[in-house]
Amino acid sequence: MKGKSIGGRLAAPFVALRKDKQRRLFLRNSLIGITASFIVAIASVTAFRQEYRIGVDLASVRCLPWRLYFITYGLPQDLKVGEYVAFVPSAGLMGPHFDGKTVGKMIAGLPGDKLVVKGNVAYIGGRLIGELDLLDKLGKKPGDFDRTEVVPPGMVLVIGTEPRSYDGRYWGFLDQKLIIGRVGPII
Repeated sequence: MKGKSIGGRLAAPFVALRKDKQRRLFLRNSLIGITASFIVAIASVTAFRQEYRIGVDLASVRCLPWRLYFITYGLPQDLKVGEYVAFVPSAGLMGPHFDGKTVGKMIAGLPGDKLVVKGNVAYIGGRLIGELDLLDKLGKKPGDFDRTEVVPPGMVLVIGTEPRSYDGRYWGFLDQKLIIGRVGPII
């Protein structure tokens, strides 16, 4: 290596490549393959994000039992009791803390179902939903949320499956137009 300049040593592999047709073809095909793979990967991620999203719930008090969940975007055509949905609450529906955030809940009542809240217990269609465990936190007493209502057309009652969930038992019905997709567990 004595006597060769730094420039000569740096250029040597390219000089050798110019003379080796097989290596040039391999390098060219490799670069084309890597570029095509990169373009396909970008297109796939973009398409995936338009239809799906992975959500993470790190809150200490959750409304659903999962930490990691999958959202499939699109308004479900036929809503069913027991189905999990994602929605973005309209201003003031759940309070300022939730404005603009994606929330997941379970559908507990459909149009025509009767909601009864008495004392600190809620029922929908005669089925027990659960107790209102957040009365103290909300500064309310048993009876403050008492009501008997029928779920109106175009609305649903959504609840969390965890005991301390802040849901429709407290703030009422959700407009179906606010539903942005379905939710399912990952972990």
